[in-house]
Amino acid sequence: MSFSPRSLLVTGGAGFIGSNFIHSYIAANPECRITNLDALTYAGNLSNLKAVEHHSGYHFVKGDICDASLVANILAVQNIDAVVHFAAESHVDRSITGPEVFVRTNVMGTQILLEESRKHWKSGNVENFRFFQISTDEVYGSLGETGFFTEETPLAPNSPYSASKAGADMLVRAYHETYGMPTLNTRCSNNYGP
Repeated sequence: MSFSPRSLLVTGGAGFIGSNFIHSYIAANPECRITNLDALTYAGNLSNLKAVEHHSGYHFVKGDICDASLVANILAVQNIDAVVHFAAESHVDRSITGPEVFVRTNVMGTQILLEESRKHWKSGNVENFRFFQISTDEVYGSLGETGFFTEETPLAPNSPYSASKAGADMLVRAYHETYGMPTLNTRCSNNYGP
């Protein structure tokens, strides 16, 4: 079934991958509204979005994905029909020296987004809804002799970062299996650019 969202919530949209997604999505779908929720921590930079900051369909909210009332308000007021969840604490080395914030943001933050999205989806105020989890191939652990991972590769995270992302992925899966919520996990690798 084809799905064309009219109003996206992009979390972590001021980061490298999220901001490039926003640029690309606006270029291809100029009629779609995008709300960018970002806490603007070490990885977020609004200058990544200078070219779209005055686009009529773009709206920025500085905030934390762990703030359930803020997330619920954005979903309702903006009538969000798709969440694209980039927001995460990242980098393995940072997770080794401070794992707590990784569990808070990556696991608890994802659960809060999922729960508020589930309530919004079940409210009857949106016709169609999707939750897209942007994860990492790091959840598979170290690359073995085969030279690649597949979707069937068992999860074997080796750092607090990858464990927190695997936990988030499992929550997304659980919300689909338990509640029937339309979700999708993606596990990209080695994103780079200018």
